[in-house]
Amino acid sequence: MSALVLSGGGARGAYEAGVLRFVYGPLATRLGKDLAPDVICGTSVGALTGAWVAAQGMAATTTLSYFWRELEPQHIYQMRLRDLISGRDAFLQRRTEHGGGTALFDPAPLYEHVRHAIPWSALHERIDKGIVRAFACAATDVASGHCIQFTDGHARTRAEGRAADSVRETATTTMRAARIGPEHVLASAAIPFVFPPVSVKGRWMVDGALRQNTPLGPALQLQCDRMLVIGVKRQRTDQTVALPGEGFGPPPTAATIAGRALNALMLDPIEEDLRRIERWNAMLAWGAETYPGFLDRLAVEHRAYRIVQSVHMRPSEDIGRIAARLYPLIAPSLSWASRAFFETIVDEAEADLVSYFLFHKRYTRELEELGYADAEKAETELGDLLG
Repeated sequence: MSALVLSGGGARGAYEAGVLRFVYGPLATRLGKDLAPDVICGTSVGALTGAWVAAQGMAATTTLSYFWRELEPQHIYQMRLRDLISGRDAFLQRRTEHGGGTALFDPAPLYEHVRHAIPWSALHERIDKGIVRAFACAATDVASGHCIQFTDGHARTRAEGRAADSVRETATTTMRAARIGPEHVLASAAIPFVFPPVSVKGRWMVDGALRQNTPLGPALQLQCDRMLVIGVKRQRTDQTVALPGEGFGPPPTAATIAGRALNALMLDPIEEDLRRIERWNAMLAWGAETYPGFLDRLAVEHRAYRIVQSVHMRPSEDIGRIAARLYPLIAPSLSWASRAFFETIVDEAEADLVSYFLFHKRYTRELEELGYADAEKAETELGDLLG
């Protein structure tokens, strides 16, 4: 059973759309089969993309690509001059149909798009028919600090057989059965202080990336043995690590520190999760080779384990530097209020913080094309996984 796992990252989500355009287009044509995943898991913008794919299957490629390639800031948020001069309290407090609270942006356009552009009835129909085994999205419960994995599909059906609000908990993660709708994915995408918290059945939720930016858990619990994981942070290599004696120039700006902090908070845990899977794979392969019947005995005497294949797609270029390069070209087309905000957080060399919020087609189109090109280079690896 296959899974698609999608990371969060704001405007960086355009990269995921590019990868999927290649996978569901040329690669599917070459393999001659439907590559739509059985299980879809997403956080933040990955939850929005995941809902699109769950509702439309491989046809989602067209709408996703069009969305990111024609995106304008006013499609996602509103920021007006009067917001900047109306005073701190009025500026920070937002009221929305799903709650409200402290936020920099007014997300009304995003809410409208999510409610009407994603065919929710089609998503539910595909889940109920078993075309999609499960769709899961992660959000963070403000009160408890737990990551809530809302899961619709096979896990939901089993849970409803036991209790209407059945949950499965770990130290920091709660699996919760739900009929997923707009409020769940909007909660998953509610980046703290940028978008307001969202109320889901009376509980305040914010971005799931605070706890689990790349939600592998539901895919593993549903016994998926093939996972396409799409992240939005470039893999760190020896060439990207500062050498001794470097880094003693001017002190980093507040924007640089905030961008790096957001990277560390939202994007890095997936590396350790995938390394852990690789270690388990190696151990299981060794056991199966050394001791005949090893996996069968494990299943009978302990629990069933399986080797999990995965491909982790991530940008071949530094997205923060792409944002820094393109921002001067984009700035003249932004509203005065948006430009005033971005000028306070942009960095001349790199723009990690800006790269999450630069919802503009000149930038997102380049990320979408980068995702397509990276997937095209990984065609053999992706074909081996999905074919």
